[in-house]
Amino acid sequence: MKRERLLNRRVIFKLHGMDPLDSTILKQDETGYWIRGGTLAPELGQSNCSLPESDVRYLEFTRIEWLRATRAGS
Repeated sequence: MKRERLLNRRVIFKLHGMDPLDSTILKQDETGYWIRGGTLAPELGQSNCSLPESDVRYLEFTRIEWLRATRAGS
Protein backbone atom coordinates (compact mmCIF):
# COMPACT_ATOMS: atom_id res chain seq x y z
CA MET A 1 0.00 0.00 0.00
CA LYS A 2 1.30 3.44 -0.89
CA ARG A 3 2.23 5.59 2.09
CA GLU A 4 0.00 8.50 1.09
CA ARG A 5 -3.03 6.16 1.16
CA LEU A 6 -2.35 5.52 4.86
CA LEU A 7 -2.88 9.13 5.94
CA ASN A 8 -5.91 9.67 8.20
CA ARG A 9 -6.45 5.91 8.47
CA ARG A 10 -6.27 3.48 11.35
CA VAL A 11 -3.18 1.30 10.88
CA ILE A 12 -1.80 -1.76 12.67
CA PHE A 13 1.91 -1.27 13.45
CA LYS A 14 4.37 -4.01 14.39
CA LEU A 15 7.38 -2.40 16.06
CA HIS A 16 10.58 -4.33 16.71
CA GLY A 17 10.23 -6.25 19.99
CA MET A 18 6.55 -5.36 20.54
CA ASP A 19 3.16 -6.91 19.81
CA PRO A 20 1.11 -5.30 17.00
CA LEU A 21 -0.62 -2.06 18.06
CA ASP A 22 -2.97 0.34 16.27
CA SER A 23 -3.08 4.08 15.74
CA THR A 24 -4.21 6.69 13.21
CA ILE A 25 -1.60 8.21 10.91
CA LEU A 26 -1.97 11.99 10.79
CA LYS A 27 0.94 12.88 8.51
CA GLN A 28 4.40 11.75 7.49
CA ASP A 29 7.75 13.35 6.83
CA GLU A 30 11.10 12.06 5.58
CA THR A 31 11.88 10.07 8.77
CA GLY A 32 8.54 8.88 10.14
CA TYR A 33 4.87 9.32 10.97
CA TRP A 34 2.90 11.55 13.31
CA ILE A 35 0.29 9.24 14.85
CA ARG A 36 -2.67 9.80 17.18
CA GLY A 37 -4.33 7.57 19.74
CA GLY A 38 -5.06 3.90 19.58
CA THR A 39 -3.03 1.37 21.52
CA LEU A 40 0.31 2.55 20.09
CA ALA A 41 0.45 6.19 21.27
CA PRO A 42 0.71 5.40 25.01
CA GLU A 43 3.59 2.97 24.30
CA LEU A 44 5.79 5.67 22.74
CA GLY A 45 7.94 7.77 25.05
CA GLN A 46 7.03 11.26 26.21
CA SER A 47 10.03 12.63 24.28
CA ASN A 48 8.09 11.83 21.09
CA CYS A 49 5.08 14.01 22.00
CA SER A 50 3.81 17.17 20.49
CA LEU A 51 2.43 18.15 23.94
CA PRO A 52 2.61 16.18 27.21
CA GLU A 53 -1.19 16.01 27.57
CA SER A 54 -1.73 15.01 23.90
CA ASP A 55 -2.08 11.53 22.44
CA VAL A 56 -0.16 12.66 19.31
CA ARG A 57 3.26 11.02 18.99
CA TYR A 58 6.09 10.78 16.48
CA LEU A 59 7.13 7.34 15.22
CA GLU A 60 10.38 6.88 13.28
CA PHE A 61 10.37 4.53 10.26
CA THR A 62 13.36 2.65 11.72
CA ARG A 63 11.21 1.37 14.62
CA ILE A 64 8.59 -0.20 12.30
CA GLU A 65 8.91 -3.89 11.40
CA TRP A 66 5.69 -3.86 9.32
CA LEU A 67 2.36 -2.06 9.08
CA ARG A 68 -1.00 -2.56 7.42
CA ALA A 69 -4.19 -0.57 7.14
CA THR A 70 -7.21 -1.91 9.01
CA ARG A 71 -10.30 -2.88 7.08
CA ALA A 72 -13.02 -0.30 6.65
CA GLY A 73 -15.44 -0.39 9.56
CA SER A 74 -13.01 -2.04 12.02
